[in-house]
Amino acid sequence: MRILRTISRVVGLLQAFIGGMALIFSFLLFYNFFSVQAVLGLSVENIELYMLVFIVFGLFSIINGLLLFYE
Repeated sequence: MRILRTISRVVGLLQAFIGGMALIFSFLLFYNFFSVQAVLGLSVENIELYMLVFIVFGLFSIINGLLLFYE
């Protein structure tokens, strides 16, 4: 039982970390740090859509990861 709890905590932290990185990437994409838009070849018209998708994915991932960690 203790092994499952440890695995649950590790997976929860990993999922929360990935969600946090998705949020950071969305802001890097919006503010165009390091010319991310040019490197990925994204059009300026669709940046808000990409940012919305990354923010929603990041928030759900963080919430789910923290719930899994504190289970």
